[in-house]
Amino acid sequence: MKKMFALLIALMMLPVSGLAVDAVSSATVSITEVPEATAHENAKTLVIWFSTNDTVKAVALTAADAMEADSFEIVPDQPYTEADLAYYTDGRCDREQANASARPAIVRLPENLEQYDVIFIGYPIWHSQAPKILYTLLECIDLSGKTIVPFCTSMSSGTGSSADNLAKLTGDTAVWMNASRIDNNSTTEQVRQWALNTLDEATK
Repeated sequence: MKKMFALLIALMMLPVSGLAVDAVSSATVSITEVPEATAHENAKTLVIWFSTNDTVKAVALTAADAMEADSFEIVPDQPYTEADLAYYTDGRCDREQANASARPAIVRLPENLEQYDVIFIGYPIWHSQAPKILYTLLECIDLSGKTIVPFCTSMSSGTGSSADNLAKLTGDTAVWMNASRIDNNSTTEQVRQWALNTLDEATK
């Protein structure tokens, strides 16, 4: 009986197939098929995203597919390990988020930004803020004249001041829309509809 109970507990702890799970926030979305990243000729919308696992990636690529937008992944020069991402262990994530000057290096920057009018920026919530790697990116690119749409995933936290702090990095050179938190268990259709509605608002 004890063995059966232990097996049942172990099975309950396994990740559910088809759900995208963020390694830090454990946020989940019900997107079972993530579209491929696709380049669209003359696209005016770009989706930039950072994800340590699948949650933000699933939302970003689903949104990009719905809007026929281009996409760009922020890739850290030093990948994050499970130990790095473990909360309250004084790991890399904890230290970076506590350090106002932390700017993790990234592999490359997006190109041809001048062709885009609207840029969606997606990230997980780490200790109530966007990961510091977003700060690295925004301090290295020019978003003048762009409309920025920030969105995030989180197990329970709201957007808080995360987008406001990112917006400070561009000053008044870009127009930032209100941040959106993608609800846990959001479906493909819900994310697609959110993306299209938000893009419509951003281009009015």
